[in-house]
Amino acid sequence: MKTVKLLLILAIVSTTFYGCMRCYNNVIFTSKFVESFLASYDFTMTDSLGNKVAEGQFRPKIFEEPDITGFIKVFSIYNDRYKNILGTGGNFFGTLDEKNKKGFVNLNPKIADNNIFLRFDVTDSLLKGTWEYSTMRGIVEKGVFTAVKQQ
Repeated sequence: MKTVKLLLILAIVSTTFYGCMRCYNNVIFTSKFVESFLASYDFTMTDSLGNKVAEGQFRPKIFEEPDITGFIKVFSIYNDRYKNILGTGGNFFGTLDEKNKKGFVNLNPKIADNNIFLRFDVTDSLLKGTWEYSTMRGIVEKGVFTAVKQQ
């Protein structure tokens, strides 16, 4: 009887493991909207007065509904105040709302009190919205974020 139970448990564990491995290798289907969104963008950030703050590349890479991850590369910073905040870029984490075609991104996901948040609308060739610099005191700086899809 113990042998039958052991064989049954082994069969269940093996089947579960095999099934999970097969699911991992399957292609995940996404909508045309998401496929279009997962591209490289040239971005510009301006402050509330319209002065350039930074320029670079914004690249969402992975979408697992509703989460998005990717990286940002900063090429130019025009105001020294933002050098420590933006640095040269890094990985980001956020969400994508397919229905409303809106995105939210945290550019510093590993830091709790020194974040830049992006909120933007998504069109075929453009991400347009706002950025906010948030500290323990709340939002201390904000401006406009625009990203144009690379051809």
